Amino acid sequence: MMEIGSKLKKARLEKKLTQENVANLLNLSRSTISSWEVGRSYPDLDNLVAISDLYDVSLDILLREDAKMVKQLSLDTKQKKRIQTYNFFISHCHY
Repeated sequence: MMEIGSKLKKARLEKKLTQENVANLLNLSRSTISSWEVGRSYPDLDNLVAISDLYDVSLDILLREDAKMVKQLSLDTKQKKRIQTYNFFISHCHY
């Protein structure tokens, strides 16, 4: 089973890109790309889509078999929804 960090590195190398190249193309830091590739952190969904397009690799291939990554994306999505709901409530609440 290959985790997403290994898949990202493999796909990047297949495209003959450096971490610096990818960072510049995605408007991120090189250390962010490195962190993803070694599994210290995960890209968010927007960055995953951009990476998928850049590397010409489907999201299914990137996400398949990495249960930790899928769980993290699910938690991130739920947290964003809670924040959006809270912000909506606050902006529409009249005291």
